[in-house]
Amino acid sequence: MLVYVQNKDGSPLMPCKPAKAKHLLKAGKAKVKTLKPFTIQLLWDCEANVQPVTCGIDKGAKQTGIACIGNGKVLFAANLKHRGDVKEKMTRRRECRKQRRKRRWYHQKRFFNRGQSKRHNRLPPTIETNINEVIRVVKRIDLPISRIVVEDVMVDIRRFENLTPSQYQESNRLDENLRLATLMRDDFTCQCCHAQHIPLDAHHIVWREDGGKDSIDNLIAVCKKCHRNLHKTGKSGEVVLKTGEIVTGMSGKIDQISQLTMQGKTLLSAELSQIAPVEKVFGYQTADWRKTHGFVKEHWVDALCVACLSKEEVILPQTDNLYFITFRPRQVRQKYHVLPQKGRGRVLYQVNESLSGFQKGDIVKVNGFVKQVNSIYSRGVLAFRRVKGEPNASVPKRCRLLEKQKTINYWNTGF
Repeated sequence: MLVYVQNKDGSPLMPCKPAKAKHLLKAGKAKVKTLKPFTIQLLWDCEANVQPVTCGIDKGAKQTGIACIGNGKVLFAANLKHRGDVKEKMTRRRECRKQRRKRRWYHQKRFFNRGQSKRHNRLPPTIETNINEVIRVVKRIDLPISRIVVEDVMVDIRRFENLTPSQYQESNRLDENLRLATLMRDDFTCQCCHAQHIPLDAHHIVWREDGGKDSIDNLIAVCKKCHRNLHKTGKSGEVVLKTGEIVTGMSGKIDQISQLTMQGKTLLSAELSQIAPVEKVFGYQTADWRKTHGFVKEHWVDALCVACLSKEEVILPQTDNLYFITFRPRQVRQKYHVLPQKGRGRVLYQVNESLSGFQKGDIVKVNGFVKQVNSIYSRGVLAFRRVKGEPNASVPKRCRLLEKQKTINYWNTGF
């Protein structure tokens, strides 16, 4: 495990080992800056002799992988879990506006003065929040990042015109760009049994042994069970679907799978370019690299592959500096419940955000364990994350405050 270091002026330096950080703290040459991830700040101006650090980002809808590499090892890795309550909260706000308008506490509906929702290149709030969370985390990484590599789109349609074997591809494996394009065209659904959310294969309608070509017109997405049945009982040149229809070829539909631009990627690249130069890779390249080296399928491992792609540097996944990042809103703006309660009318939306001097998200020390406050019970008891062998709840008198709440939370274990 590494300890991250800041210079006296707050600029990031290369991380050090815990033994060196302990020596600097005991000698009074450094102070603790943050606890998660553990970061120290030097009390003198140190020469900023840093090595190049590459940050790889595997952007996802629900989770995003981040990996920073330097000196041939993983310096920082994280699985970022995005907030999933944005749409729900906006729906709640809309219901509150309807209730106020119904009681004539609010102006009438207006459809032609909503400049915020009609402006050019507007992003939906859910996507904009998703992108901003990635940007906030990258800006707070205490490493001298010199290059950022982002996984842009999944397939490259320009390669369909000139199909050449991938430099990472094995000779007996289908080109990953074609395989992913086939699955995207077929909506990631088995075309034989219509199964979803299961592992899929790209099946050659005209089998390879009969001269079938590696083209998107000759490929169809099927599950592994149907794939075995097609080669066991089927016939080359045709695929019998569940409905009895016989398929002898598939339309390419290049326009449906191109995805030359994806929502939010322009904003992400523009903001990250202010930190360091940004490069882009395709998703099929990441998948090829991961499968070639036998790495497990995880978001932070994909981010590691993204960071290693351009220089073709093989770095094994290391979990010593792996974090899981979640987000916590700093405050709750809601004042009343959405609907009135029977016999009570409009009820205040009371949340025990502050009780006995503590708030949700505060880092405290209780019984020798460093814990983070997850919730506060009405009787004044602090509740923590459930970890075997550690306290789950405690009274405030037994807790010592170490660090006030933050909107970005780092965990060393799973979600």
